[in-house]
Amino acid sequence: MMRSVLVGKMVIVLCAAAVPTLCTNTTLAQKTAGPDAYLWNNRQLDPRFKADILVVVAHPDDETMVSAYLAREIYDNHKKVAVVYGTRGEGSNNNVGPEQSIAMRDIREIEGRSAVASLGITNVWFLSGSDNPNQNVLTSLDRWGDGACLEELIRIVRLTRPSVILTFLPDFTTGENHSDHQAAGVLATEAFDTAGDPTVFPAQVSPAENPDKNMNLTEGLRPWQPEKLYYFYNPTHDIFEGQGPQYSSSEISPSQHVSYGLLAAEAFSQHQTQGGAITKEDIRNHTLASAKDEGADLTRERVKLIFGKSLVQSAITDDVFAGVVPDGIPFQRAPGYTPDHFAAPAMHIGDPWNFYHDFWKAHGLEHLNNVVPLEISVKVGGGFWIPLIVDNPFDRPVQIDLSVQAPDGWKVEPTAPATVDAHSRYYTRVRIAAPDTVLPGWQQFTVAGRSGDEAVGTVTIRAELSNGWVAPQ
Repeated sequence: MMRSVLVGKMVIVLCAAAVPTLCTNTTLAQKTAGPDAYLWNNRQLDPRFKADILVVVAHPDDETMVSAYLAREIYDNHKKVAVVYGTRGEGSNNNVGPEQSIAMRDIREIEGRSAVASLGITNVWFLSGSDNPNQNVLTSLDRWGDGACLEELIRIVRLTRPSVILTFLPDFTTGENHSDHQAAGVLATEAFDTAGDPTVFPAQVSPAENPDKNMNLTEGLRPWQPEKLYYFYNPTHDIFEGQGPQYSSSEISPSQHVSYGLLAAEAFSQHQTQGGAITKEDIRNHTLASAKDEGADLTRERVKLIFGKSLVQSAITDDVFAGVVPDGIPFQRAPGYTPDHFAAPAMHIGDPWNFYHDFWKAHGLEHLNNVVPLEISVKVGGGFWIPLIVDNPFDRPVQIDLSVQAPDGWKVEPTAPATVDAHSRYYTRVRIAAPDTVLPGWQQFTVAGRSGDEAVGTVTIRAELSNGWVAPQ
């Protein structure tokens, strides 16, 4: 039977006999359709990438500073480790061949992967940072593109879901004082504090719309809150006593029957462009015991860590894994940045030291203020700047006069008085020229600021003279 139905200006002819057939086909389609692929978003996260420790460093070979500790955790405590390099190290020297620059980037990537693979570490990532040897962390962060690198690193934290992050100390200290090292520490700290926040790079933690299709634009990860953060570094003086746990490199591994330091030296031997051209035979025969090179140092020196923060119950010098909860913990927000307020004109140290003052406060790391005093490495015959900031909260301009006390043999370039506008911040600096010969001990400098009869602040910094390589300030 047929009947006509008027819909607007259209006449639709319906076949009564066809209606049951249509209904039957619809029911059949519903019965044969598979489950909604969107439910795939509820699957367990890929276990291949889960790590107990995530090491975040700047260049291939930086990981060697903690390799002896990593060997302990991997071989005898059965921990999983992943490594992130901020750069591929293209700005470094080559102890093996003529290759330099971009070619070095490719070589050092292979060296890094081979070195950590010798410890059983296969999950390795490289951020998009560039190699920038200098002493100012803000220069490295700028040239790395810190926003893009932070996004990459947070993605890796969410993918690996570590309990512990090990990274460089975000501070300005004497020694090699590489700004890229500090940049790695800054980004790792930021990732520690924000990877658990679903509003930070939210596309990473949004479920995929069509997980059974290609070209999904969201990533289906989960927010992740690491539990403990530790720092390491290589200054010219000991800053580690009482600041965190320490681990012997000479202790023998029960499973490998050699010292953890020898395992670390074996890993370092893969970094041949960086001085790791030592053979396994030399290492195993202990011929490095009296040698004066980095490979030998790895067999003798303790791995010294600085406590950053713990979101579980743990004392400063407790074992790295003390208090760790295996299944993770809820997100805990860092304090965040709050500006300083001044009732009168005030002078203080400028960047990068001032950056760290604000950074530590924002991330709940103010105890790092007491680890290293204001200091800098200076090359003989070179010099350095003391950057200064003056804040003027008054409703009127103020004039600032500076005076500098310096040790004998150093030359201070004179500075003119400065006028600081009302309710403004003023930047200035003092140039110090170094003597042409090494002077023993710390060289201390004091800059005093005055506005009329009123003192507005004093900045004291110490310098260490060096005949060796020193990155520019």
